[in-house]
Amino acid sequence: MIIKDLLYGNFDVKEEVLLELIDSYPVQRLKNASQHGFPKNETALTFETYSRYEHSIGVMLLLRRLNASLEEQVAGLLHDVSHTAFSHIIDWVMGDPTKGDYQDSALSGYIKNSEIASILSKHGYNIDRISNLEDNGCFRLLERKMPDLCADRIDYALRDSRYFLGVDTRECVEDLIVDDGEIVFGSRKTAEGFARYYARCQKDYWSGDEAMLRYYFISKALKEALEKKIITMPDLYKDETYLIGKFRKSGENGVVYNINKGLGKLNFTESEDGEIRLVRKLRCVDPKFLDDGKVRRLSEVEPGYKLLMEEEKKRSAKVVRVTMLD
Repeated sequence: MIIKDLLYGNFDVKEEVLLELIDSYPVQRLKNASQHGFPKNETALTFETYSRYEHSIGVMLLLRRLNASLEEQVAGLLHDVSHTAFSHIIDWVMGDPTKGDYQDSALSGYIKNSEIASILSKHGYNIDRISNLEDNGCFRLLERKMPDLCADRIDYALRDSRYFLGVDTRECVEDLIVDDGEIVFGSRKTAEGFARYYARCQKDYWSGDEAMLRYYFISKALKEALEKKIITMPDLYKDETYLIGKFRKSGENGVVYNINKGLGKLNFTESEDGEIRLVRKLRCVDPKFLDDGKVRRLSEVEPGYKLLMEEEKKRSAKVVRVTMLD
């Protein structure tokens, strides 16, 4: 199978386990799960978006590029397979929006109860190892806690830098190396470029007011639809467009209003007494890079970036209140 990727180029994937997993329903389903929770062509977005499938394939390919083991490539391909429709918006429904870890807690159970389990067993892989994505887990290139680099964090940041910011990320991709079992940049220049792209995405998109407000309205639609049995939990693993159609045909004014608000054009302002309360998830990176053969963190050599990180931590901890203007 030839896979063409926006960031990493073309790869000829021949391993049977990867081919079978890619072709499986749970992985193919991710084509209909938007990366940021906002379905493409359904939302009046001011930025581009893409699917969880594209990101999952990207993580696998980045690990492949970094010569990770086949087992870690498998884990990379499957790391987001338990995502529901609307991705992290589910954390506003039944999880903690400041952590965004609902799908992580569901990963092992989802894999064990899907056809993925038989594929992994057929090829001799341990399901518990594949679904262990904690920082002390089996796959240190795939997942690490912030502010370290890992394949998951790198892929969505580079991909969003291309989609949102329109920047050419090839230099960052080409400068990634593995040193003593972790991903680092080969130079300070690319480390700083990546870190500032990441910070811009966090401030303007991932935790920007527009994105958080869409999360607020879509999660309200999901909550009411579940409470009134317009949908059930298994429905959340179906096509987002299908669910939106069910919401709009339900006849429930609250559900219809909230889904239309969440997907439509937003006109709002921040205000101290705003009726809508928004919370943000903190995301920050402090990439390591090689400096004359030694590994250093960016914040150690760039005071301006250290200050930027501190400001983002304060901003993310602050509750925002907004008022709708229409």
